[in-house]
Amino acid sequence: MKRAFSLREKYEICLECRTQLEAGKKLKLEEFGLLFPGRDGKGISTSTLSDILSNSKEILMHPPTDGSQKKKSRAPLYPTFEAFLAEWIERAHCMRVPVNNAVILTQALLLPFSKVSR
Repeated sequence: MKRAFSLREKYEICLECRTQLEAGKKLKLEEFGLLFPGRDGKGISTSTLSDILSNSKEILMHPPTDGSQKKKSRAPLYPTFEAFLAEWIERAHCMRVPVNNAVILTQALLLPFSKVSR
């Protein structure tokens, strides 16, 4: 069965590879894959490891801070809008204002560049 790795898991794999290289250990992909056994007890397949490690520079540059279960990194559709809304939500939490979906939608509609529709 094919397994999709989360961004956090990919980050940990790349970090372990870098640690192994810095320690002077040069493992084959098969050996390195055994360091991360799956439910079946087998390690990560060499093709999957190769795909993850080929993007290791990018993965290590952007460590996962939230959404550790996310499988892919996607850019926001409306970065400015989402940044303003995230800032508002953060301020509301700091002021202990209860926030739910209805409140967030209302606030989103109040933003001047809002493209949210009901």
